[in-house]
Amino acid sequence: MKKYFLLIGILFLTSCGISVVKESSNRGLIIPAYFYDSDLWQKVIDADADIVAIVNPDNGPGNSKDSFYTHKIEDLIAKGKKPVGYVYTTYAQRNIEIVKDEIDKWIEFYPKIEGFFIDEVTSDAVHYDYYSDLKDYILSKGDYYIVLNPGTMPNAVYFSLADNIVVYEGNASLIPNKTCETYTDKSSIIVYDANETQMKDILYKYRCRYLYVTDDSGSNPYDTLPGYFDEEIKLLK
Repeated sequence: MKKYFLLIGILFLTSCGISVVKESSNRGLIIPAYFYDSDLWQKVIDADADIVAIVNPDNGPGNSKDSFYTHKIEDLIAKGKKPVGYVYTTYAQRNIEIVKDEIDKWIEFYPKIEGFFIDEVTSDAVHYDYYSDLKDYILSKGDYYIVLNPGTMPNAVYFSLADNIVVYEGNASLIPNKTCETYTDKSSIIVYDANETQMKDILYKYRCRYLYVTDDSGSNPYDTLPGYFDEEIKLLK
């Protein structure tokens, strides 16, 4: 009966010209875990939330395996989290063969990695072929989860290339009002330099599939967890 009245309500709102925003029924955190601190990693591993953890040993996989990250990746998986490896593309200006080589290094050094976080992605359709080629290469290696980070809403064609897209990365005061409304279940936002009140407002307002809000700032606003990390997890529910 409740579902019937909900449907009638949606039809009424639509008929009046009022848009109905599709909300994500399951929200989680996407965490740029760019720190080398066991205690911080343990908080991520133990958190009671659906988490995509971005693993970044050395602006990518580095040139050799680091057992610290091997163990963290295994621990994340054991607790039901999804570790993804960081790779940057310099907005399609980085030689794609070098990018593919880094994908290979991730798989060689950390065979349990479950996906890839592709950073510095263009938002225009001009470079679609670059990222389409990269997606095909990644999936030729296995069934990996792909996140693209243009840091802004990209051309719609990009949503065919990824499992998730970071449609906003930046300061709390600059988030566009309708962020995540178009492709709710495939969109994420990453927000830094946000106080606790701003964090609460963001989690209340934006129904993205994944979010991450931190009070960290500076040249690397992801070198620690936010002071309100536990509260942020509670507000996802």
